[in-house]
Parts: sequence; structure tokens; C-alpha cells
Amino acid sequence: MDLSSTLVNIGTHSLCLYSTGPTPHPDPETPAVLLMSGLACSNIGWAAVIRLLSPFAHVYSYDRSGYGSSEPSPLPPSAENIALELDLLIQNASIKQQLILVAHSWGGITAPEFILRTGDSRVAGLVLVDTNQERTLEVTDWRDPNIEAVSKDLEYYSVLGIRKEHKLTSEEFSALMDELVTPKHILVSDKERIEYPPSLPTLAKKNIMKMNPKLLGDNPLCVVIGRSGRDYKRLYEAGVERGNGTEEQRRAMRELVRTWDEKEEALQREQLAYSTNSKVMIAAESGHRIELTQPEVIADAAKWVLEEYMRSRQT
Repeated sequence: MDLSSTLVNIGTHSLCLYSTGPTPHPDPETPAVLLMSGLACSNIGWAAVIRLLSPFAHVYSYDRSGYGSSEPSPLPPSAENIALELDLLIQNASIKQQLILVAHSWGGITAPEFILRTGDSRVAGLVLVDTNQERTLEVTDWRDPNIEAVSKDLEYYSVLGIRKEHKLTSEEFSALMDELVTPKHILVSDKERIEYPPSLPTLAKKNIMKMNPKLLGDNPLCVVIGRSGRDYKRLYEAGVERGNGTEEQRRAMRELVRTWDEKEEALQREQLAYSTNSKVMIAAESGHRIELTQPEVIADAAKWVLEEYMRSRQT
């Protein structure tokens, strides 16, 4: 895959921007896709998605501050600060096209913050990939101590089946695994986990669910929903087999797992309120890490958003 990279100075430090597409130079009249990674994730995990998108769209991705080839930021990694730095990256990289944001997980908080900064005139459309929203921790709190007790010391990528089901090349997956254990990655991941919880009520205060006009206006939105309850069921089964957790902790986790998918889907469907033109796609064979296991669903969602946006311009 021909993926170019460049360090872009945003004033306080530099971020690494990656780009690729069907032609060497992007068409300024056609929106480009911009990928936004989840909590504690860098650009590497998008490799299979980029392969599928690049034949029909120019694709940008980047490493947030402190990840991959990007330099650390002097600012704490709150959702608002991440949106600020992405805005500066796009400006200083002289990216002129409108953007279709494809945001995973924590991107459900950082992408709306970015849209609030830049307006829907800059953003042509949005794909939300199994994302959090402002009420996530009130309804499906993945930090629940019972989940932590039962899943203690489990190897996440093996237990969830990602090692067998991912669509990366062996070299890409090895790079992903190697990066997770570097001191640099661990440091910024820990900082993000601190800033993550308060970023949700910060976004909630902006009342984006009830905005009029809507956050995206008439620009298209696709919400891609995985089956993350499957992940927690697998963690529960492996944890019990290992002997983790008390009977009370196991009972509590079983109850969480029983209703997880129903609650998660309801939460994610609430995000359809961001646009007058929205739809849902289900990644039925994936847990939370859809970008690794069903990248084709994300590519189909981005293609639909692009086609809908181009169609709307012709009418």
C-alpha cells in the first residue's frame, strides 16, 4: 500500500499525517476521507480499511499526539484538545477538500467536538464506527470493576478472536502488537484514559443531540454498529475458565453481558439525530474492533456517505 507520511508542525509540536488515494493528487471537488482512531489507538489499525477505501477516495489518517510518529502535546488529551489539534493539523497541512470523517469508538466524542469547531460546511459527512456517545458511561460502562475483575490478565486480542479474525497483513498486525507495549504508547494511552471520562459530560453540555439545525445539517451520516456484547461474553468465559473473580463479580458481569448489545445499539442509534440523512449498518460478525475484523463494512459505509453527498450536490 502506497501510504505517504509527513510531519506537520501545528505550532506547539508536530503530528504525523498519512495520505493515499486513487491518484497522486486529490481532487479538490471531491471530499476526502479522514480516519479518527479510538482510545489508545494509532493509525496502524486502519490499514485494512485504507486498502479498501483508497481505490475510490483520497484517504487521510494521522497519529494523535504522542502516538506512532507524532510528537507529544503540551496539552492534556481531552476530546476538545484532540479536536483543536486535528483542526490545526488540517489547516497547516493545507488540506482544502471537504472531509468525510470516519471515527471509531472514542471518535464518537472527538469527531463531534471537531465538527463543532469547524462547522458542517467543512465536514461533508460522517461514519461512526461502534462509537461512544455522551451517555455511554451512564449505560454501558466498560470500566465496570466487575468486568475488570473477571477479565484480569487476559490477552485481549486472543480471547476476543481478533488474532484469528483480523484482516491486516501479518506485518501490519505485528506492528500493531509491537506498538502497544512501547513506553511512548503506554504513556499517552494512560493520559487519554484519564481525560476520557470528563470529556463525555463536557460534550453533553453542548446539547448536540437536540441541535437545530442538526450537527451535520443534511450531510449524510452512517452509524456502523458491532456486537461488542460478544467481546464481553468471550472475556467472561475466558475469565471464569482462568478462575478470575468472585461469584458475585461473575454474576454481575453475566447480567451486564445479558443486555449489553441491546443497550449499546440503542445508544448508538441515538446518534442518528446528528443528521437529517442517516442510516445504520450492522457489522454482525464483529465485536468492537470492526476496523480490524470487518473493514469492508466501514468501506461500504464511507462509500455510501460519499455517494449521498455527491448526489445531494447534483440536485
